[in-house]
Amino acid sequence: MKKQYFVQHPDPSILNDFSLPKDMFQSVEVGIRDMEPDFLFTLAQNMFAFPVFFALDFVMIEHVEKIIMERNMPFYRFDSDGFIVKIDSVDTLAVICESTVELASNGMRIFIFFGEGLSEADLVPTKKWGGPTEFRNLDFGKVETFIDVQEVGLTVFTKNEKYNTPRKVTHCISEDYALDLMSSDLES
Repeated sequence: MKKQYFVQHPDPSILNDFSLPKDMFQSVEVGIRDMEPDFLFTLAQNMFAFPVFFALDFVMIEHVEKIIMERNMPFYRFDSDGFIVKIDSVDTLAVICESTVELASNGMRIFIFFGEGLSEADLVPTKKWGGPTEFRNLDFGKVETFIDVQEVGLTVFTKNEKYNTPRKVTHCISEDYALDLMSSDLES
């Protein structure tokens, strides 16, 4: 039996987790229990061209840092344990998707960015206690899409009309997974 996922418009509380320019992005929530690396890999491959950037906040799992170093992935380190990794090949994308899912399953948030003229140093997330996550140095005009990856799924924030609704984003997800129609909002 295929693993199921759902797509819907996100709850306003998810949108309030970020300090974003008003009305710049459409957002879609994708929920899946026990996300696998291939789920994220296929989604990223279907949505993005290279380069794509992964912001790994609080990389507490040492072997993830070791993978980044051993593979000579271009990165920008922030704080003591955060990395912005620039991905420019399918092989590197597969490896970082595996690490991303592992980090997310351990309760950490990972952000994926795609756009024109992005710089690693601009993608550093800052979180205030009790406040929204901010990207203070980021020119959101350069961002086409960013994804917030969490343990139970992800939220897509995009300007791209190819996948800016729940129905459209299903075309980016691997056919190895089944859409839970009862839990999804496919009207738009």
